[in-house]
Amino acid sequence: MVFDLDLSEEQSALVGVVSDLAANVLDPAARAAEADATVPATVWARLLELGVTNPVAVEHGGGGIPDAVSWLMAVEGLAHGDPGIAAAATWSGNAALLIGACGTAAQRTTHLPLFVAEVDRRGACAHHEGFGRAPSEYATTFTRTPGGWRVAGRKVAVTFVGEADPLVVVGVDAADGRLRAAIVPPSAAGVDRQPGSVGHLGLDAARIGAVELDVEVGEADLVGGPDADPDLLGRVLARLRLSTAALALGTARRAREHASAYAVERIAFAKPIAAFQGVSFMMAEAEMQIAAARLELWDAAVSLDRAGIGDLERAVSLAVNYANAVACSVTRDAVQVLGGHGFIEDHPVERWYRCAAALSAVDFDPTCVPFAAAL
Repeated sequence: MVFDLDLSEEQSALVGVVSDLAANVLDPAARAAEADATVPATVWARLLELGVTNPVAVEHGGGGIPDAVSWLMAVEGLAHGDPGIAAAATWSGNAALLIGACGTAAQRTTHLPLFVAEVDRRGACAHHEGFGRAPSEYATTFTRTPGGWRVAGRKVAVTFVGEADPLVVVGVDAADGRLRAAIVPPSAAGVDRQPGSVGHLGLDAARIGAVELDVEVGEADLVGGPDADPDLLGRVLARLRLSTAALALGTARRAREHASAYAVERIAFAKPIAAFQGVSFMMAEAEMQIAAARLELWDAAVSLDRAGIGDLERAVSLAVNYANAVACSVTRDAVQVLGGHGFIEDHPVERWYRCAAALSAVDFDPTCVPFAAAL
């Protein structure tokens, strides 16, 4: 597919605003957000004001929902400031994106204004199951019961796992395999929220964990009702999965820029280490890999409304795998460029390296050929 790589006037303006916010708000707060395992309230308020991470239609009090490519540009830009804060805000807002696209009128009216009006609102969309499991491979099931629906399964990488409200859970109908989603009440019996450990890898600000489900929900809790369009839900899920790739690319780009700047300033054998081919070629290769992964990401985003659902799912899986592989490779190379300094907290590359590893664990298939080749 051929598409115009020039940014529109609106996209350029969005990228500029996001870059400014990432540099002046997210980056200075990154260390504190990781140490405290939360996004500072002032930072969360600024993100809420921006409206990109909590995309809500104008009729429900939001600033509108950007197109997929513009949204992914913004997510990458926020991750350039800090991947932990960006992941926390983006994944929390994914619940609003799914309800807005697939929910009933009552569900939109009830839930969407909360994402705009309440500064402390933390939502979650529980759709990851690990091991690169795409929607067609979900093990979480929806089974009709006399009183409603039984939702059973296990979800991983759930943002704000201990407090998320609303918690939107996605799975498949046990009878016919169609995709379904439900808004699970926060106090519902049969929901075992399992917070993950913090302080060991990255993305602590998002407080991700797992959820074990064996819960009964009512008909009114089904996103879009019992006759919801599974094809639409599949396309929205594809968009949500692409956000992980955008976060990975923002992380990789920031690490590459920092390592390249360090290589220009670090003197060895009477000249900058950037003058040595072993370093300069590594950084040039990193930039080419990031650009290639971004093009694949945008191509998948353009296909969201055009490709068949099976082809779209594969395209998204490949884009997410490659972006995560590139992020792991580039951040590792950035650590190597800094040498011993790369492993200490005086430089942030060690944090970006950990965040890239954490992002790659959210949604990747280790048997995917592009992923293995990139590593």
